[in-house]
Amino acid sequence: MIPQEKIDRAVEILKKEASPAKIILFGSYARGDMNEDSDIDFLVIKENVEDRRKEMVRLRRLLSPLRIPVDIIVVSSKYVEEWGNVKGSVLYPALREGKVLHEAK
Repeated sequence: MIPQEKIDRAVEILKKEASPAKIILFGSYARGDMNEDSDIDFLVIKENVEDRRKEMVRLRRLLSPLRIPVDIIVVSSKYVEEWGNVKGSVLYPALREGKVLHEAK
């Protein structure tokens, strides 16, 4: 399993490099039912996102030195407003079951 120190370090890198409005940990690590095969799932919410795919790849590369399995979903605040209540979207469980690890003031 992934040590909490590495999760904390990942959040610090995401805060510094992405300037997010919010970072949410979701999935098995948020629920507490992770196992040896689990990855870390982060939802990174930014005020504006030019190119979601490029930003997800960029952030994943920045976390690669930590050598942890990680999935990063990057969305804009507007996207959350539009899709956050849609039950079939990945946002729906992330927003309800996830743990907020960072929120901009």
